[in-house]
Amino acid sequence: MIQLENITKQYPNNKTAVVGINLEIPTGKIFSLIGPSGCGKTTILKMINRLIEPTAGRIFLQGQNIATLNPIELRRNIGYVIQQIGLFPHLTIEENIGYVLKIRGVSKEKWIPRAQELILLVGLDESYLKRYPRELSGGQQQRVGVARALAANPPLILMDEPFGAIDEITREQLQNELLQLQKRLKKTIVFVTHDLREAVKLSDQIAIMQSGNIVQVGTPNQLLFFPANPFVEEFMGSNGFFNSLRLLSIEEALIKEAPFLTRESTPQEIKIAIQNAQDFGWSLIPVLDEEKNILGYTPVTSIDLHQLQPVREVLLISMSFEQALKKMFLSGNQFLPVVDSQNHFVGFFDFTHTCTKIKNACQSWQ
Repeated sequence: MIQLENITKQYPNNKTAVVGINLEIPTGKIFSLIGPSGCGKTTILKMINRLIEPTAGRIFLQGQNIATLNPIELRRNIGYVIQQIGLFPHLTIEENIGYVLKIRGVSKEKWIPRAQELILLVGLDESYLKRYPRELSGGQQQRVGVARALAANPPLILMDEPFGAIDEITREQLQNELLQLQKRLKKTIVFVTHDLREAVKLSDQIAIMQSGNIVQVGTPNQLLFFPANPFVEEFMGSNGFFNSLRLLSIEEALIKEAPFLTRESTPQEIKIAIQNAQDFGWSLIPVLDEEKNILGYTPVTSIDLHQLQPVREVLLISMSFEQALKKMFLSGNQFLPVVDSQNHFVGFFDFTHTCTKIKNACQSWQ
């Protein structure tokens, strides 16, 4: 856990960047700092790794006051990813990824295999290792920046608008890859962004800043539905429900325990599936194979496990409610299957179930 206690940063010209910040950042989560330009979010990030020293207050990392630590050693144990990527142009990709390990005295025999492991982890081929940064696209360079931040396996990674200078399609792809990496690695990530959609998509928790102060901390849903003041309400958008459709991932309302059949389903299993489908209000039942890939659909009123209606549309787990609803309504289906980035089936999306989830969540927070 990262704890900021009464942190203030004032510059010699009497300009105050942050004022009396108290904040707890949970371990193993993505925590975003967001707000207008000049609100102090990057200043907080740079105080965590002591690139900037606070004027007053204390910062604790896993219970240890970072002011008592050697700043260079502190930074070597924190991953850092920035918008400009910061790769060394005269070093190969392999050398860039292994740089932190190299300066920590790790032998070449150990950091080279680590670079090979990480280049694959961020979705690039090993052939990129011998190239130089100028030979890579912006998105590829940013992947290398993430790989370098992970090289020493730090528990904490700081990310300062890492995808801000990349085109929209590549940015969305990198966001999805970061979420997949986080599911595997469970790092503590402090993420600075000015993009609300990005913050909502990536974050477990968000702190909204204004003029050097934190005005509200909460989950994306809490901020959307229960803004603390007019500034947060305007920042998040005035209509929480419709903004949730636009901003939140369909993973929030994924149905994982939905009725389905297989080609080997027994009469009793078919009877139960029909009843469950009717409870959901579905006129079709999905038929899955042994690995839970969707083969097609069979009507509730005339079950046939071999003559199936085809699957014409699927949803990606990274889609927003709004994107999913548009696709579902255009398809004419009551529900649609959802797949992950590797095209593996993960559940179903159903509008009625989605609305119920949002309503129940709102009632629990009030």
